[in-house]
Order: sequence, then structure tokens, then C-alpha cells
Amino acid sequence: MAKTPQRDQSATTDPVRRRIIAAIAAASPRISLKQLSRAIGRNDAYLQQFLHRGTPRHLPENARHRLAAFLGLDQRQLVDSALFIPVTGQSPASESGRAVPFLDVAASAGGGSFIDPSADGAGRHISFPRQWLQQFGGHNPESLRLISISGDSMAPKLEHDDLVLVDCSQTKPSPPGIFILDDGIGLVAKQIEIIPNSTPVCLQVSSENPSYHSYQRAIDEVTIIGRVIWFGRRL
Repeated sequence: MAKTPQRDQSATTDPVRRRIIAAIAAASPRISLKQLSRAIGRNDAYLQQFLHRGTPRHLPENARHRLAAFLGLDQRQLVDSALFIPVTGQSPASESGRAVPFLDVAASAGGGSFIDPSADGAGRHISFPRQWLQQFGGHNPESLRLISISGDSMAPKLEHDDLVLVDCSQTKPSPPGIFILDDGIGLVAKQIEIIPNSTPVCLQVSSENPSYHSYQRAIDEVTIIGRVIWFGRRL
């Protein structure tokens, strides 16, 4: 006898899914999940699976924007980690230093790591000298995040447990570089570049370690968190 698929209990308890469910319930006129899935250009069961089965784990950018517009929400309300959302306030700072949030998540240089929705970095910062940050070309300090690397697919360029500084204002892979992205499987650190003349626009997602295969993703199937602009390593 075939097993009945189990409902992912976390799927209906995370803030994003609760927010969507509440917005759908408040919508006038009422709309079904099937109708709403079609309205955002997805198959009939898409939102049913997302809301109640946890698949996909995160809404792709184009689906997120369409759904937010349809429900009258700010699309940032449909993002489940502070890693994706620019800080609107000021990071703790002193006359000589600037504190950058350190997020308690790991970007996998391998098979993909999960994002902890509660990992907002609150109270966790690492301070850097202002002059040191300025060498990166005037990046807005409020767009910077620190996260750690897990795995070896980007070795030797990035090693396991390296600390990387990510500029979350840089979400366009032009020019190519190393980015933190959610590829639909998990949070990864990869070299990405746009495949020329691809329709729809596709990305080549590559590793430094030759033991790992490259793969391709349509740009609207991934969420690019930001460009890696610096790393630190323990000796």
C-alpha cells in the first residue's frame, strides 16, 4: 500500500507561510490556491505544495514578487531570512569602526545548507575598521553580511569554515564572480555567470573543486543573496 505523503509540520509554522495564508484568507473576493497558483504563472498545485508540503522551500524571486503584488504585500514580507532583507536601521558603530551582522547560517560549498528562519543575526556583529571597509570601493555597510562556509566544493579558493563577507546589494552576476545563492536545494557558495544568449536567461553554476560538477539554473529559479567580496581563514 502506498504511503500517504506526510505534511511538513514546519511548512505551516514559519512566518512567511503563515503570512501568505493570512493574506489569502483576508482576500476579497476569495481566491483558491489553485487560482492563485495560476495567477502567478505556476501549476495548479504549486501553492498547495509550497504552503503545506514545504516544496519548494523558498519562493523563487519572480513568484515571490507576483504573489506579493496579488496579495497587496511588500515582497520583502515573503522572504524567510534576514539574510535576504537589507537592514534599514544603522548597524552598531563607533568613530573608528563599523559592525557587520554575523548570521548564524552556513553557505554550503557542496550539497547545500538550510537557512534557519530564526537566524536574523540580532546581537551578533563583528566590527571592522571603517578605513578597511572603504577599500572595497564604498560598499554600503548596511548591505554587508558575514556568514561561514561549509564543505569543500570551492576549495582551494574557499575552504570549510572560512568566513566570507557578502555584499547583499550585488545580486546581478555581471561580472561573474563568487556569490551566495539559494539554488532551490539549499544555500550555496558558487562561481556563477550568465550564459550568453540564453532564453530564458540561465546561469552557469560552478565549483572550484573539480570533483564537483557544474550545473545550470534559470535565473528566476534561484535567489542570489549577494557577491562574496572578502574572506577570512583560520590558520
